[in-house]
Amino acid sequence: MATRFEKAFQGLRTTGASVSTHEVVEALNRHGREEAELLQRYRRFIAEAESPGARYLVQLILDDEQRHHRVLEELANTIAWGWTKGVPDEVVPVFPRDGEDGALRAETRALLRHELRDRTQLRRLRRRLRSYGEAPSWGLLVDLMRLDTKKHIDILRFILRHASRR
Repeated sequence: MATRFEKAFQGLRTTGASVSTHEVVEALNRHGREEAELLQRYRRFIAEAESPGARYLVQLILDDEQRHHRVLEELANTIAWGWTKGVPDEVVPVFPRDGEDGALRAETRALLRHELRDRTQLRRLRRRLRSYGEAPSWGLLVDLMRLDTKKHIDILRFILRHASRR
């Protein structure tokens, strides 16, 4: 079974991609190899660490790193294959630019309002946890959720900006 990066290199050959396209895909592949080594190291850490708290926190990192690796592979395939036939499923889909999807914009706005409320609630929760008990990792976890919420807000704003273009 071919890895997603192998599929990207197949795409470069199939499409007769330019030198600059080869260079970008190779850079993504190089970073992907480094990420793969890091994934193994995190997995080993989780398997060997005696501290349940450390294992829990490092699992959160591993989850993020696995997603990062997948995105690198999908970017490599998208760039390598361009928009030709035979593109593998593992690509970054084209974002629609029709600008007339009212349902998409309405749902995105609703989700954005929720994330903005969530941001405020998490800020309050973080303050509340400071005065409650001796578990410093709780504050860290709420801070991580706040970072994720910021990311969600950025994604939803991106969708709104690009769904409104013609």
